[in-house]
Amino acid sequence: MRFGPTGISVTPAERYEGAAGNRWPMSIMPAPGELLSSWLHRLAYANGIPPHYFGALLGAPGQNWSARLDRAMPDRILQFLGEHTHIPLEDIAALTIAPDPLARLRLPLRASPQQSCAPKTQATWLQFCPACLAEDETPYFRRGWSLATRVSCFHHGCRLRDRCPSCGGGLAPFSQKRLVPHQICARCGAALCKRTRPATNGVRRLERLIDDLLRLQAAGHRMAEGRSLPDLLGSACFQFGKQSVSIVRLPHRDRYQLFQKLAEGRSTPFEKRRSSAIIYWKRVVQAAPAWSGLVTSFSDAVLPRPKAGPCSTTAGPHLADLVQAAARLDQQRQAL
Repeated sequence: MRFGPTGISVTPAERYEGAAGNRWPMSIMPAPGELLSSWLHRLAYANGIPPHYFGALLGAPGQNWSARLDRAMPDRILQFLGEHTHIPLEDIAALTIAPDPLARLRLPLRASPQQSCAPKTQATWLQFCPACLAEDETPYFRRGWSLATRVSCFHHGCRLRDRCPSCGGGLAPFSQKRLVPHQICARCGAALCKRTRPATNGVRRLERLIDDLLRLQAAGHRMAEGRSLPDLLGSACFQFGKQSVSIVRLPHRDRYQLFQKLAEGRSTPFEKRRSSAIIYWKRVVQAAPAWSGLVTSFSDAVLPRPKAGPCSTTAGPHLADLVQAAARLDQQRQAL
């Protein structure tokens, strides 16, 4: 619409389809470490579509649609998302957890959203850190929160949650029929950002050691026995009441209590049957109190120690020193 000396003239604008092609009005970039389902929920919200209906648009209708895509995304849906968002296909595919070397330690995905709010003695498919959701400029759910070996936030040091603090139901953002962000409970409408208590130092050390071991596994390090580390950790069973269950079948409350008991060395709930998995868990628990982290351990083993002097102080390792040390190790391997 324009105002001229002779009056108002109206000129039809170019249609959106002609200007943008198949691209949706809003295209959002994935956040670092984001889970595919989380990005899909944010993408749906940004384009004005409640997540419950967005699955049908993608050709993935049904219950738990986005959580199922985390574990297996058909190529036709990957191509469809790439065409309508113009985000590189490899960046979208990297958000999934398939193929997954840590599959044995992932929290189980139940058949229906209704089962997500089953008794609190059952595990749910995803955890979250309320402090992260409260501080994120745009809240999103991390891939690491789907691991049963994670019970606290590495950034805030607080305990994770696996249920809404108001209604006690498991997360079901894929069933949200209203246009609200996914940090709002799809069942009761309450915010998920209610803070939790800090995790103990013992729990955090044990958790960090397991996480570092899994990182080495993902980087290609293999155990001498030929067993997979995730298989060993995931196959061990623990005694809870009259039941013997693996760690992935426990809700967050019980897993945190398990880590606390292991870290404090009291009433260890290992099953009576002796197995290689139980033996390895005990070795990890014994090593955890002295564990200072993968970077610190690497720097202590590789970097030259400063000579002690009357005014000397001990400084932490610098990233540049670690990179140079890694380069020296690589050159030494090639020279052998």
